Amino acid sequence: MIFSHLIFIFCAFAFGACIGSFLNVVVWRLPRNESLVSPPSHCPKCNTKLAWYDNIPVFGWILLKGKCRYCKQPISPRYPIVEAITGLLFVFYYVMFFILQVGPCPPVPTVITNDLTGDRAMLPTILTIQQHWPIYALYMFLIACLFAASLIDAELFIIPIEIPWIAAAVGIIAHALIDRPDIPGALNVGAIGASIALGGTIGLIVSIALFQLGWIKQSFPNGEPLLEVDRETIKREIEKARHMGRHLEVDQTQLPPEYTKGDIRKEIGREMLFLMPPMLGAFACVALMHAAPTVQRAMDSLVSHNWVSGILGALLGALVGGFVVWITRILGTLGFGRVAMGLGDVHLMFGVGAIIGAGAATVAFFIAPFFGILVAIYMLLTGTRRELPYGPYLSLATAFIMLFYCPIEAYLSPGMQGLLSIFRAKMGI
Repeated sequence: MIFSHLIFIFCAFAFGACIGSFLNVVVWRLPRNESLVSPPSHCPKCNTKLAWYDNIPVFGWILLKGKCRYCKQPISPRYPIVEAITGLLFVFYYVMFFILQVGPCPPVPTVITNDLTGDRAMLPTILTIQQHWPIYALYMFLIACLFAASLIDAELFIIPIEIPWIAAAVGIIAHALIDRPDIPGALNVGAIGASIALGGTIGLIVSIALFQLGWIKQSFPNGEPLLEVDRETIKREIEKARHMGRHLEVDQTQLPPEYTKGDIRKEIGREMLFLMPPMLGAFACVALMHAAPTVQRAMDSLVSHNWVSGILGALLGALVGGFVVWITRILGTLGFGRVAMGLGDVHLMFGVGAIIGAGAATVAFFIAPFFGILVAIYMLLTGTRRELPYGPYLSLATAFIMLFYCPIEAYLSPGMQGLLSIFRAKMGI
């Protein structure tokens, strides 16, 4: 049986390695605002354009013995490492999905009935590459996005907004095309979920319009405050560079200003103002649906179309994924008087939610700290004081949830259903 998968495993690695080669370009050029397509691949030392056979993922670097064919200068091993890791990730998820049958599960299980006894049983979903390649391709696209974002965040403490927003756009389009209630990984929603997504999206559009008009001001317009230890470290590096006579692109006057706790709380209040229209829009849309039977019937008719409920499910996932991180950032900042999380993490989980859904994105956010705890313990033991970028841990948690959300959802479902029943009773809906 395993031999029938070998050709697909080989193709998965080859395709993943090619994607990894592109990720090398993204990781280097995107944070520096350079074009991803022009100029074509070239040696970073002598700028000579590389031939296609020198660009073969992994093997091109090996055949060149890690040196440029033209200037003989060493080529960083990071390039083949990223290519190999990406290829291996594609293989790993192929094996988990289609051989070990560990992966996304259908939101509506298939039930079969015995004609003789009348007994009912759930029919297990068998993942096959021939039938379920679209969801595998979508998830691997997300893995590539997360890998690129993590590499950039680990090095520069930023997540370029283009990565999560492209992920969100691809997720919304893909779920519109492939979603059906019995397809693993589908995000089809019912009337309530659709109402929340619709109202929240309208509210988000309103917030963006108000922001563009200047009615909602940008928080921290001169840059978010640095941690004291980071500010002192940067100052020491600047002074050291000046003492050695090196040219500096940044000096102390260009660092973000120092904020008091009151200043920080005031700035974060602007972000809460941005969140109000989406929150009110979602609440109003649900309330209207339950107050007006004609609206509810219209919503039920709307979500009966798989492509519509797929789009709204992806939008719901994006909104919830971004909201959970953003409200944590706001509440944490208000509580402690220091910025709790970066806005890049908000955008990252917005893109994640559009692909894996609201529930999975929420669970991923809450288990992310466990992936960073070992690094935190190491820093504590070694006395290293440096802010940890959270993007890589959100990415690791998402990669984990892409495989194991199904049993986690089954475990949490009774409790969540109970909370939902209580909420409906209190709200009278």
